[in-house]
Amino acid sequence: MSADELLAAERDPRRAAAGERGPPSVSLPLRLQPARASALGWSPDLYALTLLIGNASFRQEDGAVVPRGPGPVVAVCAEYDRPLVSLAPPTLAPYSLVRARLSGMPTLRLPGGWFRPPLRLENTHRLARIADRRDDAVLRATRFLEELNQAWHRRLGAILEIAWPVYGPEHAAGPLLDAVSGSPLPELTLP
Repeated sequence: MSADELLAAERDPRRAAAGERGPPSVSLPLRLQPARASALGWSPDLYALTLLIGNASFRQEDGAVVPRGPGPVVAVCAEYDRPLVSLAPPTLAPYSLVRARLSGMPTLRLPGGWFRPPLRLENTHRLARIADRRDDAVLRATRFLEELNQAWHRRLGAILEIAWPVYGPEHAAGPLLDAVSGSPLPELTLP
């Protein structure tokens, strides 16, 4: 997918209807298709969780996520209310943001360099749905990152918002399936 297509998706007026906040316009690459998720025992319904990443930027020309500035790169999954310990593949920390205040925030190393290509984003799938309480979760995560920014003496910079594609459980309760790596995630109430 070209950078022009990614830019066009960001400006898509259908994504930003009056007062409606949809999923982020770009997401981690969707590697597991709905038919495969269904065959593995999960629902084929695709959801987009929200990742907030500090000290990273989206390079328009090739759709890559790259570090910005000398500060540490950190990421939070808003719906899970947890930090991430890796973006490639996305991996949740085993503790919540409340515990991260006490024991420290994990920093990330973004892929890229001489021998590893950077993490490339793609358009968020048009059928991706969002969790019911997404706006509240994003507000909590943003508040946490603002407090972290103050504690780090303004080293965090602007926050990049991207989607993390997942599949919901086949039945009412159960773990989610990561559509990037294909691994199960902890339970989370989506709709």
